[in-house]
Amino acid sequence: MSRSLRDKAHALLADEEGTIRKDWGGKVTVALVYPNTYAVGMSNLGFQTIYWHLNQRPDVVCERVFLADHADQAERARTESIPTSLESGRPLADFHIVGFSVTYEGDYINVLRLLREAGIPNRAAERRSHDPIVLMGGVCAFSNPEPVAPFMDLIAVGEGEELVHELIDAYRAAADREAFLTKAATVEGIYVPARYAVAYTENGAIAEVTPAPGLAAIVAKRRLRNVNAFETISIVKTPHAEYGHMALLEVGKGCGRGCRFCLEGQVYRPVRHRSVDALRETIGKLATESTRVGLVGACVSDYPWIGDLMDVVEEAGLELSISSLRADSLSDKLVASLARGGHRTLTVAPEAGTERLRGVIRKSISDEQILAACDMLRRHGIPNLKTYFMIGQPTETMEDVEAIPALAARMLKRLRALDAKGHPFGRLTLSISSFVPKPWTPFQWAAFDGADSLQKKLEVIKRGARPLGNVRVLHENPREAALQALLARGDRRVADFLELAAGFGGDWRRALREWDGDADFYTTRARPIDERLPWDHFDVGVKRSGLIREWERALAPELQPA
Repeated sequence: MSRSLRDKAHALLADEEGTIRKDWGGKVTVALVYPNTYAVGMSNLGFQTIYWHLNQRPDVVCERVFLADHADQAERARTESIPTSLESGRPLADFHIVGFSVTYEGDYINVLRLLREAGIPNRAAERRSHDPIVLMGGVCAFSNPEPVAPFMDLIAVGEGEELVHELIDAYRAAADREAFLTKAATVEGIYVPARYAVAYTENGAIAEVTPAPGLAAIVAKRRLRNVNAFETISIVKTPHAEYGHMALLEVGKGCGRGCRFCLEGQVYRPVRHRSVDALRETIGKLATESTRVGLVGACVSDYPWIGDLMDVVEEAGLELSISSLRADSLSDKLVASLARGGHRTLTVAPEAGTERLRGVIRKSISDEQILAACDMLRRHGIPNLKTYFMIGQPTETMEDVEAIPALAARMLKRLRALDAKGHPFGRLTLSISSFVPKPWTPFQWAAFDGADSLQKKLEVIKRGARPLGNVRVLHENPREAALQALLARGDRRVADFLELAAGFGGDWRRALREWDGDADFYTTRARPIDERLPWDHFDVGVKRSGLIREWERALAPELQPA
């Protein structure tokens, strides 16, 4: 590693609070890898939680590894630097276990780039006895891990707070690599891909998945039964994370709304809220080390005792920030608390421009509730509003797309009112994402709209918003959404594409051109209800019959365009 890269790592450590450093002697060494930049990884509560749990064991040392910042990648290549841990600077290949925490499918390519740079064989079948055990956890591990299955020795399916301890116990007890994998395959929530053989039909769909003798045909997701027994907070604080020094606190797992496009609302079921008493204890601790707390969850404004929780935060003398809000669960008390905490921007997610399409996706928010949220925001002096919309959803028409800037114009009429202190409104942001069909949702059978179609819809929105003052349109590249669509519903054959992309330094566009697979087979093709899907040998607690019922309800005649 060059001196400039080493100095940057030391500067990051110097700015941290809560870093855990341990001696390596006689311990199981775990590299916890977030396959994206430091700023992104350190904002992930799941990543921080596993880091803390592993380091609570006296027989384990866990250190963090991140993808180099984009600005540093040329220097890494020039000096042929290898991935090293932040805490001790040890090479990735020196660790006993290398665990990837993967939240976004797009980071699959980064996983392989890091393995390649570290000199660790990409394919699990090619690893030798002295190579680290390579595993994956995170939400991608229990949505559809099949595109990366050939690269993983094992995959942790589900919530890891308890699971990681059982894995370490199994590792310490095993005589060698194979003995460990054999034992790990019997642990609830652990999937060893090499022990499951996949066969395909003539038309390319999955025919069957056959487990090795003695293993269950269905791998069940591991879930925490008592969330009050576990604190999910930001252990290490740094100004270089997306949320800076703000203390983050998870209020629960899951969301009961059941939006038909949403993966998180399905795979974290059943909904489990931490009690106010449990959160009060945690908030009391956080108040000794921070002045601001960020409440995190799938939909924090739906927390059943949100009013009581706000009182706890205020009694602790903390400023409040909230990660997710719904327009139909906002209250004056909540918005006033956010305003007192210095909130400059409120965020809501209508997702669609028309009430009809919101009915299709089961986002039951009316136009009037959205407009009422605008009034509430101005009443309490918050100057900016950010909204999330999604294009390319099932049954969407151009009328639905045109309705997004039209709704923005109606919102602006409310937002341009001066607040109680005479201050003007700041900016309305329309953040536009592209719908990607996700496993375990009622829309898992839907076709991806296609990058060209999505680009045309974006142009319609931007053209419609152009005459409006105080409006900014942000959007992702539809071709990147197409990549996500490929990886979200891909099978093991997509691994060849990932390997090509990693070999091309992350250039997935070139990899798509040279891959001999058919991307449209995985993306723009609608799935028949009776087709076996790549993730059907998992059980994440979502019933197939329920997904079919919701898919059929979304296509009900009364919800279709006139």
